[in-house]
Amino acid sequence: MTAAPNLAQQRALAYSPKPFGALSLFASTYVIRHLVRHPDKTKRLYHRLIGHMNVSIVVRSLAILWGNWAVPEGTPNVAGAVGTVQTCTVQGFLNIWTTVTVASYYASLSLCSFVSVKHKFKEEEYKWIEKWIHAFCVGIPLAFSVWMAATENINPLGSACYAAAYPKGCRTDPEVSCERGSEQIDFALIIIAITQFIIFCIIPPCVMLALYAMLDKSKPEYQPAGGMMKIIEDARKRMLRDVLLQISLYLLAFWFTYIFNLIQFVVQKITGESPYNFWIFANTINYSQGTILMLVYFQLQRMTNLGVRSLPETPVCQGRNRETDLQAIRSRASTRMIFDGVDTEQCKERASFSIFDGTPDQSSPWAKYIDQVSDDEVDVHEYRDDLVQECH
Repeated sequence: MTAAPNLAQQRALAYSPKPFGALSLFASTYVIRHLVRHPDKTKRLYHRLIGHMNVSIVVRSLAILWGNWAVPEGTPNVAGAVGTVQTCTVQGFLNIWTTVTVASYYASLSLCSFVSVKHKFKEEEYKWIEKWIHAFCVGIPLAFSVWMAATENINPLGSACYAAAYPKGCRTDPEVSCERGSEQIDFALIIIAITQFIIFCIIPPCVMLALYAMLDKSKPEYQPAGGMMKIIEDARKRMLRDVLLQISLYLLAFWFTYIFNLIQFVVQKITGESPYNFWIFANTINYSQGTILMLVYFQLQRMTNLGVRSLPETPVCQGRNRETDLQAIRSRASTRMIFDGVDTEQCKERASFSIFDGTPDQSSPWAKYIDQVSDDEVDVHEYRDDLVQECH
């Protein structure tokens, strides 16, 4: 049987989460306030999902702050426990519901990104998926949490309440009988583990890899000559580099908030002992989730904004010779003349592309560089005008 934590560890388990939960509460509230003050952003599915996710983080942060105070008074090895069975059930219900909901919303951002890019950010073509995302992210965890509460499978675990039988160890020690928690708790824990594995390890990386592959394979069918082809290729390379950075930041931030709790769980299952000091550290990272995800949200926006604004206004993109004859525009000689004044080494620094919050296709010059278009559809002057706009 797992050894009990000493008094210092009990206090650390009970009180160390509270400041980090408070910071997450502040961070998620700040994101919600930001979205309320910028209603134009909520017209986009990505920002609406961010808003719903942060509402869930607010609720989770409040449950974290409640923490040990919700645990029934007299519970062994829990410092500061002053609650009842009812408060424990409510807090555990909120813990289970919001933990899965937040992770599900964050994972859904990868799906949102994929369909957005695929449809060139024309939201009317994929807006229908929003109701199904909410049903999955909110409805399923809610139904599961209700079932757990109804079957008395929410009980003290560590310094708070979660999916567990009571008293601790009663499911594995034949000499200890369970006062609360049915045999279904083992099945419930398996469901939680499988669900979290799919949400954490399957959906986001697979969708992001598919997105990157889709962008990497998207090349114009025509082969323009001279400076135009160089501009297109430079823009694509920069776009793919930016996409890889955004995917890496998105996935690493997501996994970082859970990896240490996963390690603690695996070590406990293998050794039969709880590494309490490491558990305390893992909780502080996990309960900082709201703060970490806020930083990622604003950093993703900053990464793409810097790509657009990093260079000062410059005359290097001043072109010349505005041909009007379509056949002349298609010719290689005319194409070279049109882009003869373009400094691609500087202009490519401006090629920025956000996989989460891109600009609608009709106003995005860089979107044209990943479209599958034919020579009959291309307008060389339009490419040049868009480049001039980006370079200024």
